[in-house]
Amino acid sequence: MRTLYDCLIETMDQQAAASPADGAILASWTQSERSEGQDFAFWKNFASTPYISFTHGERFATNHANDIAAEHYARYEDIGEMPAGGIVAKPTFSISPTGEALWETLFLMEKAAEGTSPDTNDWLYTAIMPDGTLMGRTLGANSDAMVFCASCHMGMGADTDDLTFLPEDYRVRN
Repeated sequence: MRTLYDCLIETMDQQAAASPADGAILASWTQSERSEGQDFAFWKNFASTPYISFTHGERFATNHANDIAAEHYARYEDIGEMPAGGIVAKPTFSISPTGEALWETLFLMEKAAEGTSPDTNDWLYTAIMPDGTLMGRTLGANSDAMVFCASCHMGMGADTDDLTFLPEDYRVRN
């Protein structure tokens, strides 16, 4: 499964690098107005292999963290508090009945400065559709669509700063 995921990422990078004038069809999230749609592929991936995320539509997922978040995220349940600017990305994909791997939603959690969004414990939730369109963003476009994300994560509690971590069997260990 890891080989398939690496291939998907490589294909996305190649398509993103191609010029639209070449007739290339750009890959999923790279067309998003959010730079994280392309950037996350270069962040540290904490999944040793994709796993089924039951809380994200029963799709295959991996967990990436930007440079600000990576050191903290690597502590998993002992995370403490994520610093402002830390972003965790959860790209998802599915396998069609014909065996084709299909990109699905890209989920993002960004820790904002204290007081930015008290209703979400200062987390900004973003969901980017496979074609790059924005499903929603906390305090932004279609913010109501992100209430479910916030509610679920806030149920995890302050001990993990509202984060849900990937299953232990799939974690990259330092």
